[in-house]
Amino acid sequence: MNAHQLDIFLDSHEVTLANEVVAALCAHDSVRTAQSIARLRAEAPERPDLPVFDRLHAFLDLTREIHTAGLDADALELTVEVLKTRIVPAAGILGSAAKAFLEFLWLQLARAATHPFDRERPHLHAAELFLRAQAYEAAEAAAVGIAGAEAERAVLHWRSVARYRLAGLKAAWPQILAFAWGAPDAFPDLLQELGDSQLDKDWLAFKAETEDHGNEWLPAWYLLRHPEASAEMGGERASGLPPAIESMPARQAFGLLTRILDLEKQGHSRTLIEYRARLKATDAGFFATYMRSREVQHR
Repeated sequence: MNAHQLDIFLDSHEVTLANEVVAALCAHDSVRTAQSIARLRAEAPERPDLPVFDRLHAFLDLTREIHTAGLDADALELTVEVLKTRIVPAAGILGSAAKAFLEFLWLQLARAATHPFDRERPHLHAAELFLRAQAYEAAEAAAVGIAGAEAERAVLHWRSVARYRLAGLKAAWPQILAFAWGAPDAFPDLLQELGDSQLDKDWLAFKAETEDHGNEWLPAWYLLRHPEASAEMGGERASGLPPAIESMPARQAFGLLTRILDLEKQGHSRTLIEYRARLKATDAGFFATYMRSREVQHR
């Protein structure tokens, strides 16, 4: 064996030891990870990735302690911050396994987050942490279980994302509607997070056609543009909202339009005229948009 062949052998052994560290971390085995890091350090004490492996191992150990002892809110906040700012970047060393490794850590923190909802620190609620772990059923259950905070932006967000990830756009419409009404300024951020191509196209069309209306008018506009979606978006599925949302003109217009679409199927009637008048009284600008759509239909 010549010197070059020996170098290749040594390099291969070092890589094998490093891969064993990665495998131990991804198996969430703290003891095995410690042993693998020790072997790698003995073989190649100058490797630049050793401090990164140490950091990941230390946090893995911490999550095991958290699972046993729990955390108060302040300690949880610090742990979440460390995970976001130090562990997430470090996990890149794990390559394609980083995603699953981080999801495990978020899941451990979510299970330790047993505190009530705090509107000042919503990022510490279990629903937020379950979402980060992509445990969508658990995230939805945690969000639905928050009594008295149904109109809070964070709660509307958690319910929208979890339902969409679990069942798609049609099933998530009630939650997405509530978010559009309850947190209209943040709606573009929700769209970006969901990444639904059809919804993105409709959003661009909505902004182009209704320059004078805020984002909370998207549900009513969508219903006008896609009347076939009335059964999915209207009726009982969009009811039971917090009073602050139910009293919004954009929400009231949506409810009126749902009824108007049903009445239009029955032909012209006094009731239809009455509901159109109510829509006009709710918002004359949106009523004009509605009437223009009817003029286009009858050309």
